[in-house]
Amino acid sequence: MNHLIPKFKAIASKYTSQAGAAKAVYKVLVEYAESCGMDPNMEVSIRTPKENLSFGFHECWYVGFEAGDYQWAIGASFTLSNDHWYTEPYYSFDLNFTKA
Repeated sequence: MNHLIPKFKAIASKYTSQAGAAKAVYKVLVEYAESCGMDPNMEVSIRTPKENLSFGFHECWYVGFEAGDYQWAIGASFTLSNDHWYTEPYYSFDLNFTKA
């Protein structure tokens, strides 16, 4: 998924809201899943802060892609953080967008 790094960098420089960035990352991952022949409805997920909290997790935007490349979220987390938020992988296949 290294070819997605430029897209992640563009998201980090374009968006100032966690919501906008999370939705943009979700869109990129949906497109990537489709290009790999996956069903993004089964493989890619996004949760609002309230939805994430209802699952018992931190109240933040969440984007997950369990079928993505091995540890994709770790590298993406370094690329996507900026002055407006941090991105933290919960495992190595999902990202949490938290306040900076």
